[in-house]
Amino acid sequence: MMNYDRLPLIKGLKDYMEEKNARFHMPGHRNEDSVEEFSVLKENLYRFDVTEVEGTDNLHYPEEIIARSQKLLSEAMGSRESLYCINGSTASNYAMIFGLLKREDTVLVQRNCHQSIYHAISLLELKPAYLMPEMIKEFNLPSFITLSELARVHEAYPEAKAVILTSPTYHGIVTDLSPLAEYCERHGLYLLVDEAHGAHFPFSPLLPDSSMKTGAHASSVSFHKTLPSLTQGSVLNLSEKLTEDEIYRIRHYHRVFQSSSPSYPLLASMEMARYYMEENGEALYRILLDRVARLKKDLKNISGIRILDKEQVPIFDETRLVIGTPLPGAEMDRILREEYHIQCEMSEGRSLIFILTPFDTQKDLESIFHALKSIRSKHEKRWLEEEEVEEPPHPMSSHTPVRRYTEDDTLYLPAEEVLLKDASGRVSMEKVVPYPPGIPLLLPGEVITEEILSALTLYLSQNANLLKTRSIRKDRLSVVKEGSMQ
Repeated sequence: MMNYDRLPLIKGLKDYMEEKNARFHMPGHRNEDSVEEFSVLKENLYRFDVTEVEGTDNLHYPEEIIARSQKLLSEAMGSRESLYCINGSTASNYAMIFGLLKREDTVLVQRNCHQSIYHAISLLELKPAYLMPEMIKEFNLPSFITLSELARVHEAYPEAKAVILTSPTYHGIVTDLSPLAEYCERHGLYLLVDEAHGAHFPFSPLLPDSSMKTGAHASSVSFHKTLPSLTQGSVLNLSEKLTEDEIYRIRHYHRVFQSSSPSYPLLASMEMARYYMEENGEALYRILLDRVARLKKDLKNISGIRILDKEQVPIFDETRLVIGTPLPGAEMDRILREEYHIQCEMSEGRSLIFILTPFDTQKDLESIFHALKSIRSKHEKRWLEEEEVEEPPHPMSSHTPVRRYTEDDTLYLPAEEVLLKDASGRVSMEKVVPYPPGIPLLLPGEVITEEILSALTLYLSQNANLLKTRSIRKDRLSVVKEGSMQ
């Protein structure tokens, strides 16, 4: 008999599995027993966990089975070359940024990028100029980058070497990349796209076009987020626009930022995901999107419910369900888990985000509607009262962050902790990241504004998960010590 008190990680995972929740979060695989093709992976999980011996090839220098697999992968992704990455899209992002940019280059970067982009910027000492996204007022969310915003910022920073975007966002919002790609071509800018949440796009014409199809030089896609792949499975896509020398440099950093002991079960899961979706994806997404359309129609009949879709944004991934309710998202997330056995991907503000895949059952999808209808009924009085309450504006809606120091600079500056109420106008010594989605609200070296403090206060009041890299107490921030060299 195993003593699970001495296996806290395994016990925690078992406990979660035994809740038997309808899971609408990463990774994209669920209900695996219903898919015959996945049995070969489950049955051979430990047996496939081998190393580089004759016949298994080498991920860092592929010549045989991995090389052939990546050739099939590039055909599926519509790229010149696609590389498996077992360290997630974080490593893919690092590889394309380090491979194409030099230390201290200026880059035009979408402010609501994932923290991995900012880690790469810090490591390479790049100079970021922020592209501010359009705001969706009804949901208080930052969204996509327009051509006019790109042109405006580029005019102010003509020395820039690249544009770094996130599309789709965590909320399924897709930037119209084609005009931006044409602009980048005319002005000699690399267009690099963190496309982590769009790995499924190439497998159905009913989904938005991929960034490879719309003109990016390179993109990272997380197979594990939306496809039936194990966690950490990512693909780095390289386009025909790149030269051999540029691809050589990216391949070099692709090796640098990955483990020298790659996981063959993870590689196998990515290959199976590609194969299965090539064979079945078009039909599966047709069924899923039909189910999603019916679910959205039903949800809109619940008073107070708002659904993010193409009415608010021009290009939207319909497999991402974003629901606005009158009650705080963190509270709704908890109620759904504890009372209805539904686990969504994340909450933000008064929104809930669900990642939908072809492996979700009709019953699971219907459970979202029934749960929200029940919650509306149980909390009717408060639900109606909260419908009239407005959230404070998102910090990205009102200002472009002012950056006083680089992240590296702040590592060597003296720090002090101050109460949130005393932090306005001070310079942050830490990164503050609501997680998920992993988009920094505040970066080291940035000036702390009243808007940021209002957002922080709201997150804390809602018990949201805030990751802070330096201060521990919730009501404090680490800032540059007064009297330090400015």
